[in-house]
Amino acid sequence: MDTSEYLGLFLDESGESLQTLNASLLDLERAPADPEPLTVIFRVAHSLKGMSATMGFESMAGLTHRMEEVLAAMRDDGAPVTPAVSDALFACLDTLQEMVDRVAAGDTEQVDASAVLARLDAISSGAAAAVAQTAATVAPPAPAAAPAGEVLSDYERMVVAEAHERGLSVLRVDVGFDEGCQLVAARAFMVVQELEGLGDLIRSDPTTEAIESGEAGEDGVVFWIVTDAAPDVAAAAALGVSEVARCDVSVVEPAAPAEEAPVEDAPAAPTPDAPVAGAPAPPAAERSPSRAAATVRVGVDRLDALMNLMGEMVIQRTRLEQLAHRHALGDLRGAVEEMSRVTNDLQTLIMQVRMMPVEAVFLRFPRMVRDLANTLGKRLELVITGEDTELDRTIIDGLGDPLVHMLRNAVDHGLESPEEREAAGKDPVGHVHLSARHAGNHVVIEVRDDGKGMDPEALRASVVRKGLMDAEAAAALSDEQALELVFLPGFSTAAQTTDVSGRGVGMDAVRNAIADLNGEVAIASTVGSGSVFTIRIPLTLAIIQALLVSSGAAGGPEHVFAVPLEAIEETVMVDRDEARPVNGRPCLVLRDAIVPLVWLGECLGMAPPDDADRLDVVVVTIGATRLGLVVEGLVGKQDVVIKHLPDYLGDVPGVAGATILGDGSVALIVDVAAVAAFAGLLP
Repeated sequence: MDTSEYLGLFLDESGESLQTLNASLLDLERAPADPEPLTVIFRVAHSLKGMSATMGFESMAGLTHRMEEVLAAMRDDGAPVTPAVSDALFACLDTLQEMVDRVAAGDTEQVDASAVLARLDAISSGAAAAVAQTAATVAPPAPAAAPAGEVLSDYERMVVAEAHERGLSVLRVDVGFDEGCQLVAARAFMVVQELEGLGDLIRSDPTTEAIESGEAGEDGVVFWIVTDAAPDVAAAAALGVSEVARCDVSVVEPAAPAEEAPVEDAPAAPTPDAPVAGAPAPPAAERSPSRAAATVRVGVDRLDALMNLMGEMVIQRTRLEQLAHRHALGDLRGAVEEMSRVTNDLQTLIMQVRMMPVEAVFLRFPRMVRDLANTLGKRLELVITGEDTELDRTIIDGLGDPLVHMLRNAVDHGLESPEEREAAGKDPVGHVHLSARHAGNHVVIEVRDDGKGMDPEALRASVVRKGLMDAEAAAALSDEQALELVFLPGFSTAAQTTDVSGRGVGMDAVRNAIADLNGEVAIASTVGSGSVFTIRIPLTLAIIQALLVSSGAAGGPEHVFAVPLEAIEETVMVDRDEARPVNGRPCLVLRDAIVPLVWLGECLGMAPPDDADRLDVVVVTIGATRLGLVVEGLVGKQDVVIKHLPDYLGDVPGVAGATILGDGSVALIVDVAAVAAFAGLLP
């Protein structure tokens, strides 16, 4: 069978599976007694193994199968979750990720998994020996053996009890096959797939591994599943498989608390197909196939094409609005207003389709922080909130690297060692908080730690020592301005370089990457209490609201620029005489605050400004910095579609892109942060 057409689907699902496995292993490491992470790991690992085998990636399927054996020792035999076991399982996931990456890149070279397999083999052998020794010295005499398939383990009994508490049922499905059935194992595996569509398979006799290897018993197979489906639905699903001769379904009742006897199967009461009254709806990952069919995977390229077409429609809508206003035709104006309403709804819908929860990028950090803390010998807890906050997919793609830099710096530079924290009267376990929330048309992401904070004096000394600023200029900086020094290229306070940080790269790259996303980053820090890095970023990069302004010298051509609305605080008109020099720079006193003035046309390389008596000033903010952009006139607010400048133009200072106006002319989009840096107001 040609599986190439399913490769994209396999890569998507395997990536999601590996993310889930990483998160669940972290949960298992934190709470070894909680059965839920182990249940999730088994379900996801089994699905990943099946997908890999179906696609013909035998090494991936074999490694996942070996990982399942280690997990089975934890589930069935009570093997402990030690740091060595956790490290080996994480190494297994890293190897699986490398295999998936090579498949995605079209690299046919096999990944050497021998070292990981050896670690898993050693753990499996050691776990079995440890469990056997514990059973011989501690455990009470084992009860008499019961017929195969009639006794559930302690873990499985716990699953039965929890299922009933959640309003779900545990069904025992006994399947038999036709006498002349030649493909018993294949038919049994098909039954497994049908039953997994109804819920979670917690046990089978023979095991699913035996079934997949062709060792299914000809006398039949017994399955136990957790489901919200009625017994007759499970029976119908199994009997729908070809050559299944019989199917007996019974409901497994939970054992009494004091019982040590095997769990008995109660006869199934005749029930209708309707769900059990009061039973909660299953979580999204466990819903029936009919519910899952409501979602469709769409290629990113199609979403990008749809967004481009939406942008062109916005341009034409603006043009029609201008024509309707110019010609004052009632019928045309009414039609344009109705089209504008529909276009706005369509634009909102397309924006929502492109939105993804930031969880897509947040999920990679718990594992990274855990490994980093182990490397540095630090104890910490990463707390993530607001992971369901949605952002445009393009922005999410660009957030990963900046957040990696911030979190690594928080763990390495921000948090003290356990001994230092105890000496300072702190909890030896440090805390790093990663949060996201909506704020109007923006999303605010914070990285907060309760470490030692940043000392402005140390920052001033470091920048002078490295020759990035003279001592007099550094001493003149306020504490807030001193914190901004960490964004200078080549800046670092580390006494020595390590593999983690301290090489003078990182925070300048963070600011540049956030600026590329039309966002901004700010710092707040208190010595001894910790630091907060705040990223403020627009919901989408494709279509933004902007204020159109004109700029140009007297007697020269007038140019129209678009200033992003999210950067604008207000617009004011003042007399030229109100602009007073402060430290050689013209400034405006606005409600007892000094706002430096910058002539937009001059910053963008145009002719010097005219000598008009009145100044139109657009007050903008970049983090904690305010400045006034002096323009020749205000044109109006408009939705604009961001178009990137062609490569042959290179990097144009002060320009973030271009847009097409309703009359077909081109307006440049102002990069407010770059203008502020050009004016010397940002480092």
